[in-house]
Amino acid sequence: MKVFTNNKIIFLILFCFSLNGIISAAEMRTWTNLKGQKIKAQLLDVDGDYVRLRLENGRDSRVPRKTLSIGDQKYLEEYGGAEKGEFDPKAKITVPEKEMKFDSKTLKKRDDKFELPDGYSLEFDIIESEHFLVMSSGNVKGKDTAELAERLWYGMNFQHPGFAEKWGDEKKAIFLCGETTDYEILGKYYVDLLANSGRAQDASNTAKTWPLSSGAGMSLDSDTCDKYNLMRGARAFRADDKRRFKRGVWNPFPAHCIAQDVLNVQMGGAGGGAGSDGYFAISTGHGYYKEIQLTDETVTSLLDANTYESDEVVKSGGFDDGRKWARTLRDLVKKEKVTPSIAELYRINRPTQLTPELTVLMYGFARYMQSTPERISKFSKVMERVDTGRSIPVPAELAKLFGFETQKELEEDWINYLKSTAFK
Repeated sequence: MKVFTNNKIIFLILFCFSLNGIISAAEMRTWTNLKGQKIKAQLLDVDGDYVRLRLENGRDSRVPRKTLSIGDQKYLEEYGGAEKGEFDPKAKITVPEKEMKFDSKTLKKRDDKFELPDGYSLEFDIIESEHFLVMSSGNVKGKDTAELAERLWYGMNFQHPGFAEKWGDEKKAIFLCGETTDYEILGKYYVDLLANSGRAQDASNTAKTWPLSSGAGMSLDSDTCDKYNLMRGARAFRADDKRRFKRGVWNPFPAHCIAQDVLNVQMGGAGGGAGSDGYFAISTGHGYYKEIQLTDETVTSLLDANTYESDEVVKSGGFDDGRKWARTLRDLVKKEKVTPSIAELYRINRPTQLTPELTVLMYGFARYMQSTPERISKFSKVMERVDTGRSIPVPAELAKLFGFETQKELEEDWINYLKSTAFK
């Protein structure tokens, strides 16, 4: 039997870590520049202020580092041996969804129609984008929503390394129902799908909330996913509801919902901690954050059917005026009428547990975690931890990921942010 010395063991461990970095760097991945343009390429090396990439056609390209997205910069630091950049504490965050130059030529109206399985008489027009299929019925057109979805996809990919690879080649379905009856039929399809898969309580709750909702997350059957190359999870909107579904690209309610969807993919999808303490608060808070950041208002409220036996449907939301959430919460925190608590946010796992104050605190926590370039970098590490650990980091671990020794220190920093004019 051969015995390794401690030095040999240490060398082997270091070699394995080094080999893992080399393998990761050699992978074909999506690279994004500041204008939103994307290419697939392998990382060859980092040469000072430039990066050498090998394109899919085998040709090499030399790209200035400063033109690449934040997510790509982090990837270069982790796998390419690039020096870690210093964050300017006074630097303002960018809003990549607004700043990207969107190419409308990437939106294509397909000749075929989207059809549900036999038994559900419903078909939709299809707008296909790079990462979504937007299905519309009635007089509703899908191009604005497709552009919004792609901008939200770009924003996540811009700030988080590896997002494009997690998304994969499948597209996400978004349904825009231009007629009330279309939304009802789509809801029946989903309720039946839940019931037939043994999820009786989920089917019952969905049957109660669907008729009252302006939009909802849903699932598709396997055959439909295979036919159209779709993810299992989809999103549906009642596009005839003028209160919630507005014209134009920057539509508050869809921005909220689709922002949640893309974040959930970054957190690992259905297996990435869904249902664990803190998941609801982080996911929902992010939806409100993007809704307000991109549209300057919020129109979103949440519905929940309380229990399997009850017929009660509970509606919850934040303060009445969505344009004054930050100002109102700031005053309440300063006057100590509201005491922000991460542990309290972690305990929320459904809308019935929410108060207006807790809803706005979820928004405030999401905004805090993404309020500076340095915090965005740390938030990205939290998302990676959720994906690999299959749960949201407990508050004490979350604090360490943000560079604090204790949960109390993280909360104090968050509270100071909520009291400041930086919180908007």
